[in-house]
Amino acid sequence: MGNSTSQNEFNAQHYQHNSGLSIKEVEGIKNVFDSLDPKDGQIQTGTLRKLYRDSYDAPQLNNKIGDRETLTFDQFFELMKTDMLEKKRQFPGVDFDDGINENVQCFFCHPQRQQS
Repeated sequence: MGNSTSQNEFNAQHYQHNSGLSIKEVEGIKNVFDSLDPKDGQIQTGTLRKLYRDSYDAPQLNNKIGDRETLTFDQFFELMKTDMLEKKRQFPGVDFDDGINENVQCFFCHPQRQQS
């Protein structure tokens, strides 16, 4: 059923290795997964679809999820990793939001611009 994702056992370095993501970004993906209330190491895809339903990425996400009703952390990580890498490529100024625990829906946020 995939890797155990309890906070005490989570090894961000394992997921970061050769992923193209930083440890901070991997931990952010884990935080989002945990916020989706996993049961027995899986999240309901309906919950994820609801979060994305009004986003630009909804059609792509729905296509990638397909008819699966649940995702393990490994499956979720692959989905989010691909999405994050694409966004980093398209928008080099976009940075992963360190305040992910405050608002898990803000997965990618523009850095605050300094006011003149």
